[in-house]
Amino acid sequence: MRNINSVVVHCTATRPDWMKGRSTSDKVEEIRRWHVEDRGWSDIGYHYLIDRDGTVAEGRPVSRAGAHARGYNRHSIGVSLLGGHGGTMDDQFEENFTEAQEEALVHLLKQIKRKFPIQRILGHNEVANKACPTFDVPEWVQENL
Repeated sequence: MRNINSVVVHCTATRPDWMKGRSTSDKVEEIRRWHVEDRGWSDIGYHYLIDRDGTVAEGRPVSRAGAHARGYNRHSIGVSLLGGHGGTMDDQFEENFTEAQEEALVHLLKQIKRKFPIQRILGHNEVANKACPTFDVPEWVQENL
């Protein structure tokens, strides 16, 4: 197993109604297609994805390094929230994501922390010049975990 010590939180930068009415697995497969066919990666970049209704889906197996945060993939787990299109780094969680997503993220991060010696939970915007995940992850972690 990999030496996992951090989690990087992302967003898919999709609109709230993206693929509305489709299953979470359909959405994950579309993101996998973007990553494999459009970017040439071996699999979807994220380990977990959280749909608007709070459904948590597995992406790339945790046993394999992700493709979600250059320089951090080897020792991290990538978690992506569906949504966030048009958001900024200064937004609050609830401006781009649902209450169900927040509950699911809290639950998933607690599970990950029980299984791995997580030292840091950070937002993609802390390690890349991006707005993703469109909220301040360290502040959110302090308030919610």
